[in-house]
Amino acid sequence: MEQCFFSDESRFSVHPDNRHIFIWRERGSRNNPAFVHESIRFGGGGVLVYGGISIDGRTDLYIIRDGPLTARRYRDGILRRIVVPYAAAIGDDFILMDDNCRPHRANLVEDFFFKEGFVRMEWPACSPDMNPVEHVWDALGRRVAGRQPLPQSLQEIERALLKEWDRIPQLVINSLIDSKPQTCSTLLAVRGNHTPY
Repeated sequence: MEQCFFSDESRFSVHPDNRHIFIWRERGSRNNPAFVHESIRFGGGGVLVYGGISIDGRTDLYIIRDGPLTARRYRDGILRRIVVPYAAAIGDDFILMDDNCRPHRANLVEDFFFKEGFVRMEWPACSPDMNPVEHVWDALGRRVAGRQPLPQSLQEIERALLKEWDRIPQLVINSLIDSKPQTCSTLLAVRGNHTPY
């Protein structure tokens, strides 16, 4: 049976610098001071990270420093240094799920996958993101946001992300992955429209 390896990148900000901040709250609690959030416009910066998950395992969290993720950096810094050793540990019979972002689909990355014999899950353009690692990013962000005191610098947020990544229970990750068949069935039933997941 094939083992699925779900991977992705995510950005975490010291101070959210966009205007789209989503807050989950109960009905009738709109003006509760606990939900008022001060923002610093264009301040603080962010940390880009890479991680991968599978049943009964995960990669170390990798901090992507010194600029944007390019195809060459994805191949050399992530695929060669993280995915190849992880694939060897979980066995040859695995399928990788990443997304359709430009660095992931560049020719040099496609050539690398071919040479390594990696199988990648194909996703049509503009398809719903069904990668369970997205839920892990959400859990990681909530864990970091719940730290006291809150991280105030890029170095502090990096340390917090690394610590909290390791503290996410593997049972939670396994449960998210195990829920994918039901999630996919629901998505097919609503023909790609919104689901509760």
